[in-house]
This record gives sequence, C-alpha cells and structure tokens, in this order.
Amino acid sequence: MVNQDVLKSLLNPVRMKIFQHVLMNEQVTTAELAKLLPDVPQASLYRHINKMVQDEILSVVSENKVRGVYEKVYAIQNNPLTSINKIVEEEDREQLYMVCYTFTMSLLMDFGNYLKRDSIDLQKDKVGFRSIPLYLSDAESDRFLKGLYDLLEGVLGHEPSKERTLRKFSYAFMPVEEKEEMDDV
Repeated sequence: MVNQDVLKSLLNPVRMKIFQHVLMNEQVTTAELAKLLPDVPQASLYRHINKMVQDEILSVVSENKVRGVYEKVYAIQNNPLTSINKIVEEEDREQLYMVCYTFTMSLLMDFGNYLKRDSIDLQKDKVGFRSIPLYLSDAESDRFLKGLYDLLEGVLGHEPSKERTLRKFSYAFMPVEEKEEMDDV
C-alpha cells in the first residue's frame, strides 16, 4: 500500500527532479543537488530534502567532512515507485484510484499555485491542458506512446539554465467509453 502523503510529496516537480537524480546516481550530496537545481534557493532545497527524509524517501547514508563542515550524502531509502508498481501488478482498484486521485490533485494544486502568481500569461508561459479523444488500435497506441517517450527522452537530461524554466508535463492515457451525443433540448 502506497502512502498518499509520500506520493503527493513526490509529485512536487523539484522533489521529483531530486528523486530522479538520486535514483540515477545512487548517492548524492546537497552540493550536487544545488548544481542540478540552481534556480531553487538553498533554503528551499534543504526544505525539499528534509521533507523527503521525513517521508522516508531519502536517507542520510554518510557524511563527508568538506573544509571543516560535514556534508550529508543521501540515497533512496524507500522507492514509492516500487509500491505503485506493486499496486499496478495486483490491479488493486481502490489503490489505483487513490494513486490517480493524488496525481490529479497534484495537478490542481500546481495550477492553483500558478494562478496565485502576481501576473500570469497562459500563452507566454506556455500553459495548456487538453483532452483529445483519439481512435487508435493497439499498434497505433504503441507507436504513439513510443513517439511520446522518444520526445521526452530527448529533453529529460536538460540541465537548468537562464533560458530554461522548470515545467511539469503530465498526461493520462486510457480507453474511455463513447457517450451518445446529447440532442439539443
């Protein structure tokens, strides 16, 4: 069973970036994470890391003495993705629903935070959300998803820079039942 608070915590884009970096590198220091996320203020970075330690996603595996100061080294303690994969394998419908619910609420929270900014410009900020029905065979679905994954793979390794803004790309892909067209009343 996946802890919903842990999942919600991990859906934060900064924490997800930290998680992915630690997952790929096995162990990281705060200094390495600061280089990975130069746009995140140091105090915020420490808060994100501490939240992940509190949620038992990360743990301190060692400390290195660097110029008289101890620097913590972090590793994955509990991988929430393992719990999610288990839920998927077991087809636990209640837990699948809760994972989807948490995912959807995370999107709403992100969009709500965006709307709280002093100024917003959806077009300039490249904000978008759409639901596009597609008629696809299984083979066409496979090709579509592979193309999407290939596109994502081409940008996942991008490092932060002045020209780059941290953006969150989320999607849901599932079969839905067709509904009869409603006659105008």
